[in-house]
Amino acid sequence: MKTHLSLLALALLAVPAITQADVEDRLYDFTDAYYLENGVNPVMIAGRMEPGPIAVEDEPNFPFQRNVRALLTLPAYDHSGNINYFTVLGGLAATAFTADPAGQEARAIADSFIEYVFPQAGTDPVGLGALRQSVLLDMRNGYFSGDPLGIWLHVWVSYTDKALNTRAGKKALDAIAKKNGRDLDGTPLIKSVGDIDSLFKKGYVTKITRAETDSLRYAICPVIEDPTDGGIAPDQFLAITLKDDGTPLEPDFLTNFESLRLTGDWE
Repeated sequence: MKTHLSLLALALLAVPAITQADVEDRLYDFTDAYYLENGVNPVMIAGRMEPGPIAVEDEPNFPFQRNVRALLTLPAYDHSGNINYFTVLGGLAATAFTADPAGQEARAIADSFIEYVFPQAGTDPVGLGALRQSVLLDMRNGYFSGDPLGIWLHVWVSYTDKALNTRAGKKALDAIAKKNGRDLDGTPLIKSVGDIDSLFKKGYVTKITRAETDSLRYAICPVIEDPTDGGIAPDQFLAITLKDDGTPLEPDFLTNFESLRLTGDWE
């Protein structure tokens, strides 16, 4: 099985008007000055978002925003399994943090907020192109107030032989699958930090990061704080994981996204 991206552009043909109370929650790239103020050298951001298929030029809501608004939207579980939506503004290595107190603080912030990534078995164990489920963002400890750039440390989570090939491991995985459902590999969906911690403590998953010099070690992935009432714009689209038959692996992400996009409210 493979992970596919669903770009839901066809649904944009007829969009009803919705209350625009929370348009300030739409995601824009940040200005160079704001990156520097918060400890990141913007020149060293890999794959920085620019206008094109995944973003548009638009008038920003705040002075710290650049006039580049994200269209690409991705789903994520938070630490407790709740639905969230985010975008990717770029990646960075540890060398992108500025050599001053702001950079030191930015790196400490980034190391404290983890984006768990779930590669499919048999693919790059630290890759982003073939995922078996949606990512999980550990948003505890005041993410929205404490992470001004939305920077995360990537941590890749994979099942071990002990989980897959021992009686105790299979029993533990079946219990999680009964609660959460199964991913593209047929292994359990992981929907909370509690799931990860329990599996890791028993030796059933590994947790891997990339080298400090790697531009995929960290990611700038701000989360939409309030996606209702215009927080998700009508022209945004969702990239989701699909089964081989073309149906969503995690349909609640799509159902709620479309409802928020078209009506401004959760499904």
